[in-house]
Amino acid sequence: MAITLQDVAYQLGLRIDGDPVSGCIGGWEQYYQRRTIEEFCEQLLGVVLDPDDRQSQTRRTVKLTWFQNIVCGEFEQDATEERLMRYKRGYIMQLIGGMLFSDASDSRVHIRWLPLLEDLETCGRLSCGSAVLAWLYRQMCRATEHDQRNLGRWVQDRPDNDRGEGRLRRYKRTLNGIGMLNVEWTPYADPQLIGLAPSTIAEAEASSVVVCPLLCFVIVEWHQVDRAVRHFGGLQHIPTRPLNIDDMHRLDGRFGRVEWFTHLLGGWHELCDARVHHHLPIHHYIDLCPSLPYMTWYIQWAHTELVGLGEQHLVAAGVVPHDLPTHHPLAPDLH
Repeated sequence: MAITLQDVAYQLGLRIDGDPVSGCIGGWEQYYQRRTIEEFCEQLLGVVLDPDDRQSQTRRTVKLTWFQNIVCGEFEQDATEERLMRYKRGYIMQLIGGMLFSDASDSRVHIRWLPLLEDLETCGRLSCGSAVLAWLYRQMCRATEHDQRNLGRWVQDRPDNDRGEGRLRRYKRTLNGIGMLNVEWTPYADPQLIGLAPSTIAEAEASSVVVCPLLCFVIVEWHQVDRAVRHFGGLQHIPTRPLNIDDMHRLDGRFGRVEWFTHLLGGWHELCDARVHHHLPIHHYIDLCPSLPYMTWYIQWAHTELVGLGEQHLVAAGVVPHDLPTHHPLAPDLH
C-alpha cells in the first residue's frame, strides 16, 4: 500500500498535472525584476511585513496569525477587487503553512510561497498536488531519522516516547490484522463516487498512473507507482530495483538558497515535463490476488512484524499459500 497522486486528487482536490511548484527561497531581487520580498508583501498583501513577525532574516518564516489578523482581518461587505485579491492570498498562505505544507511549528509559513500567488490564474495551473505529495514523502523519510525533531504535523507519531510508541503499536496491530485478501485496493472505483467527485479529478486521474519525479522547490521525490499497481486495478508484477535518490535527500533548505530551482534542478524538471511518456501500463484484473511468483519474491525481501502485549517480535514471513495463481505480468520497461 502507498500514498499516490490519486489519493491527493481525491482527498484534497488538488491538481496533479501541470507545471512543477518551484522558484527560489531567497535572493528574490535577482528573479523578480529587482523586487525584494518586502516589496512583494506590500504589493500583493497591501501591508509591510513587520520584522517582529518574521522568525529571522535567513529563515524567512512568518506567523500564520499575521496573515489571519493583519492581512485578512475583517472582510468588508463592500470590499474592492484589490482587497478581495489580497484576502485570497492571505487565506491561501494560511492553508499552505497550516495544512498543506506544515512543519513542526504548525504556526508559521515560509514567505517563498508568496511570489507564486502574484497571478492566481497562473498559480492554478501549477501541480500543487505533486508538491504536497513530495513534501509528505520527504517528511515521512525524515521521520525515520532518530535525531530528527522538526517534522510536519502529518508524520509526528514517533516511537521515541510513550504516547508515540502506543500509537505505533496500535497501528501495527491493525495493519497486521488485515489479510492480504481483505484489502480494498481500488476505493475510488466505487460506483457511488461517480457524480460526486468533480470532473477535473476524474479527468486528471490518468496523470496519477505515472512514474515521475515529484518536485517542490528543492525537494525531489519519486512517484514509484509501479510498485503499487493494485491501487489502479492492476495485477502486481515483481518490481524492478527502485531509483536511488539518496543524494537528493541530503539537500535541505540551505542548498541553492539564492538559486532558481527550475534551472538548478533542470534535469529533474525535464523528466517531470516528459511524464506523459512515462505512463504506467496497467493490466486490469477482477481478482487482484497476488500471484505465487510475486509472493515468493516478496517474502525474500519483507518480514511480518507482530506486536505482542509487551514486546515486539520480528517474525520472518515464510508461509506462502499454495492456492495462489501462477500467472503474473512482466515488469514494465521504465526509463
